Amino acid sequence: MSKYVEHGVKIEAGQILNPDCFPPPNELVCIQVPKVFDQVALRDCVTRCIPLGLKPREDEDERHHHHHDVCVCPPYSFEGATDFDIVEVKVISKTDSLTKPGFKKLKLFIRIRYTIHYSDGQSQFCKDDEATFNLTVNEIYCPNCIAQVGVVKSPDEFWSPKKAKTADLDGTFIKVEALAEAFNDAINHRGILTLDIGVFFIVKCECVVQLLIPAYGYCPVPPEQSAGPIQNCTIFNDKTKTPFPTQFFPDQKWNPLDKKYREEDG
Repeated sequence: MSKYVEHGVKIEAGQILNPDCFPPPNELVCIQVPKVFDQVALRDCVTRCIPLGLKPREDEDERHHHHHDVCVCPPYSFEGATDFDIVEVKVISKTDSLTKPGFKKLKLFIRIRYTIHYSDGQSQFCKDDEATFNLTVNEIYCPNCIAQVGVVKSPDEFWSPKKAKTADLDGTFIKVEALAEAFNDAINHRGILTLDIGVFFIVKCECVVQLLIPAYGYCPVPPEQSAGPIQNCTIFNDKTKTPFPTQFFPDQKWNPLDKKYREEDG
């Protein structure tokens, strides 16, 4: 099963430019996935004021008279913001629509952490900061999931701060994706950096369900990467004596209906 070639078409993962050239799928597969029932796009922007701090520098007059340092603000320059990360998503409220069954109004709290970079002309500095957003999704189709999925989780999964979705008791997941950018930056004489954090959000309502989908079987094993001369394990590394295995997955069971037709055709 290293490759699928049917009707002169090699079937592998990738974008399909001419879907009509592909043969019909050869199996029906039941998969369990988080299905996106609905999604909403929206944007929000907040202004942040971040103190960059003062630096000690010896003042000329004070140096001659009192021999002590004073703190001044160096000429900082803002160099950008990176590492945007959603660290918290909280559903503040979820209200059912009175006219459209399954639709809800959501109020969300979202916290995004990022790192700002700045310089005093000689040294580079970085500082972590956070921006919070209160979003209102006026209408999203988010039905209650009937089945609950029980999964054994490790302690790390419970305490991970990088989750970008939150689960409700009804089995649904509110998932948030974001693209953030910093702009309109300015630094005043007191070393306060002011900048806007603009974010494009996509809010999704998901539920783990089983779907029956057509498929072409398991994904083919990719071609083996060529390697340079290897001194050790000569038999194992000899591709003629130890070829790369192609069966990475168990055999798929036959569809009983398909088997019946096969017997009738035979």
